[in-house]
Amino acid sequence: MTARVTADDFRARHRAYLRERAVVAFLGYAPLIVLYLLTHSSWLKTQLPQSKELAVLYLVVLPIAWFALIMLLHRWLGPLRHRLRCPRCSQALIARDFERAIDSGTCPHCGATLLDADAVSA
Repeated sequence: MTARVTADDFRARHRAYLRERAVVAFLGYAPLIVLYLLTHSSWLKTQLPQSKELAVLYLVVLPIAWFALIMLLHRWLGPLRHRLRCPRCSQALIARDFERAIDSGTCPHCGATLLDADAVSA
């Protein structure tokens, strides 16, 4: 079991996770923005295959799959990277679970003590 942390340290980890999430969302949206701009240029029309199905695949399916993959990877790896997982049950402590953990000092899933007893908010 890892050492317990203070509520301030736990909040700082969560803020860092949220900042990183904004960057990851931008990286997910970037290809969609670029493709939107390129669809209005004559250059892209010469680069796309003649098949309408392949054009839809290139312009719609792949960018949306890219965005979904990037966001899912961050949802999985972000809490691990910022140590926002319960040391006992490994559940991610983000969103409502983070608030519950801060309020009680314990994991909302398994009840493991996460924060120093004197650091739990009243």
